Amino acid sequence: MNEFDKKISENVKSYLDKNVEFTTEESKKVQMKIQQRIHKSRKFNPFYWTALASAAAIFLILSISFLNDHPLLGPVNEQAVQSSDSEGEELSVDLSDIAEMNIGAEMPRLLYADDKIAVIAGTFGVIVYNMHDSIVTNRISYEHMKSYDISMMVASVSQDGITIYIRNDDISFTNDIPFTHQYNVSSRIIKEINEQPSDMFIPKTIETPGYNEQYDKYFDLKYLISDKIVELNNSFIYLRSSDWNMKNLQIVICQYEDGESKVFDVFN
Repeated sequence: MNEFDKKISENVKSYLDKNVEFTTEESKKVQMKIQQRIHKSRKFNPFYWTALASAAAIFLILSISFLNDHPLLGPVNEQAVQSSDSEGEELSVDLSDIAEMNIGAEMPRLLYADDKIAVIAGTFGVIVYNMHDSIVTNRISYEHMKSYDISMMVASVSQDGITIYIRNDDISFTNDIPFTHQYNVSSRIIKEINEQPSDMFIPKTIETPGYNEQYDKYFDLKYLISDKIVELNNSFIYLRSSDWNMKNLQIVICQYEDGESKVFDVFN
């Protein structure tokens, strides 16, 4: 209350004290009325309390339902974040380092191929090439895999070409090391796995080109040629390069019947 209000209140009180008088009997009646009002307000009202309890129950049910659908900060929200992390990470497709990249000690190799895509492993890691659109759509680089504690990446592909399985390798060259991650070609999402895949695609290994009586007739031996091929109905797919520069890598689809070839420049 400010000074003005106080002054008004004091003036009103002073006026009432001077001009309004109550007898002793009237004062008792006023006090009795006040006590009756107070007692009446405290009297139990069954209808009022029943309505209040019902409203509280409805509010509690709606609150629980809302919290289940919209977790707030705290332990429940932490669990939601962990669940989101378990869904994996999307890997970007960056090919800016390919122009200066060397093929390395051996030719890149096919891990999988069909009439639409080819999955290739090499010093770039693993890439997926879409032959319909003539473009690299996916890449799992060694740099990507460092954050997953995988320094020597080994990859295999599912029979349908949808999933790439990844594990670490060591100098023992054993096949007993389990796969630790899987990568979805469609979503580009990589995540950890516990169960091991049971059925993998296996490309065909041929005799070294240049010393291969069966396949040398299909090859231009001026090129570097991989010894991994994938056979389709009346053709096969293989990799070649004109030199040791990765930017010159090519995918070739060769027809068995007449030897005609369709060539894709992977990084151009």
